[in-house]
Parts: sequence; structure tokens; C-alpha cells
Amino acid sequence: MSRERLQALRETLKQQGVQAFLVPRGDEYQNEYVPASDERLAWLTGFTGSAGMAAIAAEHAALFVDGRYTLQAQQQLRDQPIEQESLSMDAIADWLCEQLRPGDALGYDPRLHTELGLATLKKRLNERDINLRPLEDNPIDAIWRDKPAPPCGPARPHPLAFTGEHSADKRARIAAQLAERRADALWLPNPEVCAWLFNIRGTDVPHLPVALACGLLYRDGSATLYLAAEAVSEALLEHLDNDVSIVNDKSELFTAAQRHHVAKIWVDPQITNCWTLQQLRARDIELLQERDPVTRAKARKNPVELAGARAAHERDGAALCEFLAELPDAVAASAADTPFGELEAAGLLRAKREQREGFQDDSFDAISGYGPNGAIVHYRVSRESSLPLKPEGLYLIDSGGQYPDGTTDVTRTLALGDFPAHAREHFTRVLKGHIAIATLHFPKGTCGEQIDAFARKSLWDAGLDYAHGTGHGVGSFLSVHEGPQRIGKAASGVALEPGMILSNEPGFYLTGQYGIRIENLVFVKESDKHHGFLEFETLTLAPIDKRLIDTGLLNEAEKAWLNRYHRRVRETLLPLVNEKTQKWLHEATETI
Repeated sequence: MSRERLQALRETLKQQGVQAFLVPRGDEYQNEYVPASDERLAWLTGFTGSAGMAAIAAEHAALFVDGRYTLQAQQQLRDQPIEQESLSMDAIADWLCEQLRPGDALGYDPRLHTELGLATLKKRLNERDINLRPLEDNPIDAIWRDKPAPPCGPARPHPLAFTGEHSADKRARIAAQLAERRADALWLPNPEVCAWLFNIRGTDVPHLPVALACGLLYRDGSATLYLAAEAVSEALLEHLDNDVSIVNDKSELFTAAQRHHVAKIWVDPQITNCWTLQQLRARDIELLQERDPVTRAKARKNPVELAGARAAHERDGAALCEFLAELPDAVAASAADTPFGELEAAGLLRAKREQREGFQDDSFDAISGYGPNGAIVHYRVSRESSLPLKPEGLYLIDSGGQYPDGTTDVTRTLALGDFPAHAREHFTRVLKGHIAIATLHFPKGTCGEQIDAFARKSLWDAGLDYAHGTGHGVGSFLSVHEGPQRIGKAASGVALEPGMILSNEPGFYLTGQYGIRIENLVFVKESDKHHGFLEFETLTLAPIDKRLIDTGLLNEAEKAWLNRYHRRVRETLLPLVNEKTQKWLHEATETI
């Protein structure tokens, strides 16, 4: 199928006068998860990961993916005429410079890219006299005959009981920063920013409870919000005060900016697409290009949001424990005619979450990987790939839920029976890194990249590592992958602040054999021990498989942490689970 689609795309590129084209995995809002109508990369290549870029030239095509998706891309590309490369703008530039000649043009859809994201590529291509050309129409849309319609579900108010702050107060708080920066307006580039600022949620994006929206916030705290007409209800209009006007056409946002005499607008270059910047410049509006203040404010959860996160994790932990308690029997009962595999396991966990109060959706597609599939960091199980679970080896389940009071994300690695002896050392070294982050005290102003090595040290001591970050930010009934906070090797320049929720998820992956990851969510708070320092409090509640631990590798402080954690898990969850799970929970949390 991809051969025909590639050929059709190349014919369209000829008609548009370009010799190559970029196909990102994204939409105009730079969402991680995108509506089906924006899954152009998957439609063209078959690759379904959440990050990647394809480059299509006259004779060759390439898919660029990062370390999380190396194995997945190999499986999904199969024998298609598409090369696989490592994802970086330098690598993309190198490949394109080999494919294109001076005077050629590389086309791109300006709605799907940021200028910052294209800067390296533009510089490299300019050096070779290759033009980077924005296209008015995306050529894939011209050949995607059964392309789904864009979603436009209802936008609904998100109650104060969950947000902890009125939208008007949020807008006033952010507007005060506009006055300080002498900007007339702030561009609100994506649905997450709008969802937080206006206290609204929706169903337009898989696993992300938002309505497709963007807008403008003015210095006086008033705003213009874009929503599709079908998304607007009387309840929403009542929820939004008279200081918020709604438009149903994105171009009306630029008209509104002129009507409000906006001469200088604050835009975040990391999340504002090229097309928007082009529209603003065409109207002679000065651009203040700095990090969006809403994103940072959203990352710092208030007491109501943190209380909601705790409550959501209790219900989610109870669901996960009931799943874990039933899993051995389900595996034992698996038969050739009725196999219980990775897909069925993910379905069982989903069913357990659906029984819990407030459950809305998975926060992402569960990563349910048995044996070698567990070594694929962001593996997505399908009917074709699903392996039957057997009472042996390791099984990795990474999943989460969306609840009105919080978003969860948890990974557990389990022994289903006998397993390779070296897996115990690998698991324990991952656990040591997890505990190192969980127990860390660090001075205020510390960034995530400054603590990442604590998670990796035990693995590094054995000459091992993992090719993904240690922690990502998490929203409050919003994205399970939220910025700007993170823990990883790459520099972020973002200091960790009280109220930020992050994951703590070191791992290890042995290709062809198994994957190991231990993930809890934590939030940043003032240190109980040292003035001017911060620490983490763990939110996730679920036992860590003691069968996989080499206790001889743990020091006394690490054993004490694990025992305290398991005691808290047991005491909190026992009243919330069924009788079978209560018995399992007692055994799973016994002191080591």
C-alpha cells in the first residue's frame, strides 16, 4: 500500500513544484496525540509511534525515529521502500542534502512545524542553496481519499472542585505578566493551554481530554477563543464570562487582534506553528518570542489539583492491583484456542479501571509487552503482534487512566514464572535508580537534567543504560506527557518547582529477551529536612515485584524505602479492593 501512496505523493509534489516533502507526526497544535484526521505519517508509512518524521524525495524515502521506536519502526516498515534513520534535524538534513541538488525545493506544511523546529534544517539547506518552501495545501490531503473528518465534539466546563481556581483569576494572573513584558496579547497556541486557562475539557483528541482550540489573551484579562461551532453549548457560554468571546474561524483570531489594537504579541516559538507566525507578521504585529507563561503555570499544580491527583491514584492503584491479582490465573487458564495474550491483558486492566469512579479514558495506549516485546520501549500491541502470556519470563505493563481529578501513568515489570537469572540484577539496578530519585533532596533551582544521573548510576556501574528520559511532566486531567518539566540527559533549562508532577521511570531493555521499567508518578514539594531544598512525594500506589529483587544489591536505606512504600500501598488500598486482591496485596507487600 505504501508504494502506491508514495508514488501518488511524488506525483502531487511535482505538481506543486517541489522535489521533496516533510511528513511530521503531528498536527497544527503540536499535540503529542493527534486526531485520526491528522495521522498522515501513519497513513503514509504504517508507523504508529507518537514521534517521528518522514522525508520523501523523488527516488528515496526515509523514516526518522528516536531510540524509543527503533524496534517498533523496524517491525512496522517491514519490506516497504522506506529507509529507517535516527531522529534528529541534523540526520534529516544530511539525508536531504544527499537527495536534493542546488536549486531544488523542500516543501513543508507550515501548520505542522515550528520555526524553531526547522531552524537547523533551514540553515543546512541554505548552505547548499536548497529552498525550504511552505505549501499552502498539504499534498497528502490531496491523495488521502478516505481521510477522516476533523473532530468537533462538545467543549464542556471543568468544575472548580477539580481546577481549584476560576478561569477569570487564571487569566488575570497571566495577563499581569503580559503587562510586565509590555505585550498587548498572548497567543494561546493549543488545546492544552486553552483547556487549563478557560477550565474546559473535551473529547477531540485520543487520550487527551481537550477540545480543539486556540486563542488570544489580552492585557486586561479578556480573551478571544477559537472553537468549532459544534463545540459550543449554552452551558459553555454560561461557564465562560462576558470577557471571553468565541469565534468559529481561526482567521477571525487575527481580525480580533487588530480590533483590540494588538501591536505586540507574546508567542511561544516552541509550540506555535509557522503558519500562525506568518499570519501575525503579515499584519505587522511585533512578536515577543518567549516560553509560554501558561505552560509553566499549568505545570505547578495547586492544592486542589494535588489532592485530586492523590485521590485518582488511589482508585487507579486499586484497579491495577485487582488486575495484578487476577493475572496469574488468567495466564494459567490460557489455551491455544482461547489465548490470553498481551492484548487481552491490556483489555483486562482497562476493564478494571472502567469499574472505578470517574474513569474517562486511558491516558495513552497501554504498553503491554511480554518477553521480547517488552524490550520495545514504546511498543503498541495489536492483534497481529500480541504474544500469548506464559507462566514464565517477564511481562511489562505501562498504562494510565484519565480521571476528572487526575491523570495517572504507572509501569510494573512482573515475573510470570521462571526467568533468566541475570534479569534479577537488571531489575534491581533499575529499582535502585528509581529509589535514588524518589528519595532525593535537591536545592531549589535544580533542573531535571542535573538529577538524571542519580537514576542511571547503578546501571552505569554495570556498563548499562537506557535510551529514554527518566521523567516527564504529567497534567491534571490533561496530557500524560506535559512540559516544560522533565528529567533526562538533554538540557531543558527548566527548574523543578513545588507542585510539578513528574514520572520516575528508569528502565533497562535487552533486545530479543525482555524489558524492565519501574514507573511511579511523583510531585515536587518543599523538603522536610533542609531549608531551601526540594524533594519528591510519590503518588502511585502499586507493589513492586519482590520476586525480581536481588536484596543483596540493596543497601539498608533502599530496603527501608521499599518497605515503607509497600506498607503505605497496603494500608491505603486494602479497603478499596476485593477479597481476592486483599490476600494478594498482603503477600505482595510483605517486608523484605
